[in-house]
Amino acid sequence: MRRSLAWLTLAIVLALPLAAEAGNSLHPRTPVDWSSAPCMTIIDRSQGATYPLVYGIPYEDTDVTPDEVDQSRTHQFFVFCRDHHREELNPSWITEADLADADAHGLGDASAVDAELEVLENAPEWADCWWRINSDEERRPITFESAAEPVPWDTSALPAGSYAVEGYTFEPWANEWWPHPGVFKIVDDPDPAASGPAAALTFPEQIVEFGDQATITGCLDAMDGTTITASWAISGFGNEPQWQVFVDRQPTASGAFELSYTPPFETISNTVLIKIDVEDPRGRTWTAHGPSYVAVTEDFGGDEDCEGGGFVSDPCETDETDDEESDDSGDDDPTTTSGDGETGPGAQDVGQEHGQGGSCSCSSGSTSPGWALGLGGMLLGLLGLGSRRATSRRSARG
Repeated sequence: MRRSLAWLTLAIVLALPLAAEAGNSLHPRTPVDWSSAPCMTIIDRSQGATYPLVYGIPYEDTDVTPDEVDQSRTHQFFVFCRDHHREELNPSWITEADLADADAHGLGDASAVDAELEVLENAPEWADCWWRINSDEERRPITFESAAEPVPWDTSALPAGSYAVEGYTFEPWANEWWPHPGVFKIVDDPDPAASGPAAALTFPEQIVEFGDQATITGCLDAMDGTTITASWAISGFGNEPQWQVFVDRQPTASGAFELSYTPPFETISNTVLIKIDVEDPRGRTWTAHGPSYVAVTEDFGGDEDCEGGGFVSDPCETDETDDEESDDSGDDDPTTTSGDGETGPGAQDVGQEHGQGGSCSCSSGSTSPGWALGLGGMLLGLLGLGSRRATSRRSARG
């Protein structure tokens, strides 16, 4: 709990300079709720090219202050040609026009923003790899009425293949992304051999003692003979992950799958990222990144393993603390909803039982309390600038 409070305090301190300029600077950014999303969604265009994208919101957010931009506190949706790991942060802005508008309203200083790396329309690492699902003019107000209406996603202009989808809260100065926890596969022929592989990882955040195993779950849709290579890397914002293989080219059938990960010695007192690389017999590939961290301890609950550890989350909170929080919030835990949502016409759901589970990560679709999401997102936005720039420069160099 000490580490969580320290991060929260740091988030508030870092955000204070913005508070003098905008009334909404400390306002929690309202997430897109993906808690009922399936792991695998197949969009068969032979049944229709427009797919109804379903999402939710945890609460309404319409109290726009006078100093905010006209479209502030709205949601928008995007599709990307690849998945990315949790510490590769998306650009905060979609267009330079959005940035200029926010600057004109006195919400921040546009001259301090790298317009190449921090604006999606300019970002070299995402060039020709992203598309809008709804337009900038069609950003949706954060109301239950709007969220009850699926977003019509016209897939006709996209090549057949696998895609990642993310929601976006537009509320300058601090905009926020909310990755969909599953994968979307657009096909023109339902035969798995007619298109490349699609996969997603769905495991919740886990704390494991050294010598024990973490359970890595996910789903796959691919032709027979497809293999999975699973890798781990110690997390660290601003550093390129150094991936190490722990499952090498394991044949895996379509559907839900489960892998075991035994953390090696060097992961003790650290938080670990997980990814899988999928390859089918024709050489077609897809990479899926884990939505949650694996925290590794030497002696779970012991203070000597908590102090100074490289944890992103707080693996040192006790069961007693968790029980107290649970008692305050009632019997139902909103962060443990499994994916069993509708996929809509022309879609197929595979492995829903492994939908997004109880992770404390706001960026992976968790329904954590709004204040934690907002301050956490704000902190990541402030601290992640250097990480995004470093990642962008590495990508630009190839």
